[in-house]
Amino acid sequence: MSDFNKRSRYWLGPGIDVPTRSEILPGLRPMRGLYAHVDAGEAAFVPTDEFMRATPLCRLDVLGDIAESVERTQQHAAVDYFRRLNQRRPDLPMNQRLAAFRRVCDEGGVVLPSNIEALVILDDQFSVARR
Repeated sequence: MSDFNKRSRYWLGPGIDVPTRSEILPGLRPMRGLYAHVDAGEAAFVPTDEFMRATPLCRLDVLGDIAESVERTQQHAAVDYFRRLNQRRPDLPMNQRLAAFRRVCDEGGVVLPSNIEALVILDDQFSVARR
């Protein structure tokens, strides 16, 4: 398995993982500008002056890479949360579990990945197959 495809210690199943340090290409360095209040569940990205001096094409490329990494981490969190909430009632049909999950997330103002249904259905199938 190449370094790029190594599982993180947070791996949940096929396609449900977070980016790892092994994916960091040579020459990449930390970038300031991300602020998070983990307890409140709030965050913001405020670009630095250095970042804003880069060309628009460079900024678009960098932001696209960041968005892809954030999306993978968001998908991981959504599947993990779905799993945790559904430990209480795994006997319910998937459509009811998904509806309840969406309701809880909507009430909490949580934005879910657009492909959440596919992710949790595939994850559920993978979990059943592992048993």
